[in-house]
Amino acid sequence: MGKLKLKKRARNIILISVILLLFLSIGISSGIKAYKQKEYEKTYEYKLTNIGYTLDDTKKILDKFKEKEIEYLLNNKKDDLYLNLISEKYFIYDKFYDYLEYYNKNKGIDLRSIIEIVNTNRDKEYYSETYDTDISKGYLMLTNKYYHLNNEYTPNNLVTFSTTYAWGDYGSKQVTKDTYEAYMNMWNASHEAGYYLMVSSAYRDFEHQQSVYDDYKKRQGEKYADIIAARPGFSEHQTGYSLDIFEKGYTQKTFQDSDSYKWLQENAYKYGFIERYPKDKEKITGYTFESWHYRYVGVEAATYIKNNHITFDEYYAYFVK
Repeated sequence: MGKLKLKKRARNIILISVILLLFLSIGISSGIKAYKQKEYEKTYEYKLTNIGYTLDDTKKILDKFKEKEIEYLLNNKKDDLYLNLISEKYFIYDKFYDYLEYYNKNKGIDLRSIIEIVNTNRDKEYYSETYDTDISKGYLMLTNKYYHLNNEYTPNNLVTFSTTYAWGDYGSKQVTKDTYEAYMNMWNASHEAGYYLMVSSAYRDFEHQQSVYDDYKKRQGEKYADIIAARPGFSEHQTGYSLDIFEKGYTQKTFQDSDSYKWLQENAYKYGFIERYPKDKEKITGYTFESWHYRYVGVEAATYIKNNHITFDEYYAYFVK
């Protein structure tokens, strides 16, 4: 009988121990769960979902923003504007507050336009806030009404066009070596297609651009000059990567109606050239449509710009700068 009592007591002890371990396990598990929940509530994911953003929204926000901007969202009511902005194709993180400022001042403008305008500095007056052109970018350097070269800048690898390919005296039309080689490949292809392209203007130094701009300004005023010609230092021609192209028998006014212009529109990108100031992009480029002005940017950039119907200004802001 004593042995049976001992066995029963042992079983009871084991049963009680199992029950105690079970409760202890449940307690530890609950404690861990509570701790994890408390830690999770400290995360931005929790805080953002807590004010109404979905998990998918939150993932987009956390992917695009750093701490400062996330805190900004948390200090404001949930607003689809923020999500719509970061969903725009060419959204740039560093310009978030600039987008918001422009939006608040210009209600009714679509977000795509706001992205275009702010990315290309068009939210500021021309020449009001200017920057040094980053010449280290090579053929992807940007020069426009916000980016400028100094009066001493001259490309160090200029190549001269012969009079077979350019109007004027020999030596008067030059571009950088890479631009020249790409242009000659394009010229040969266009010639095989039955066209005869001629360069009417290429590299211009600071002083030359000064005289061009001053001439327009003297004849028709500064406002007109600014939509026709760049101010000295702000001209793409000074980079050595731009040139004006016509076909024999055509002028600036008539070139857009030529078959050779249509050929350039369809093929120039294959050789790394873009139509720099296209139609319907005047508000971005700052210049009226110029069917003759082409810029060398390399095949990769030219192909993207053509396929996505954007300007070099937009491309530079998103991919280069």
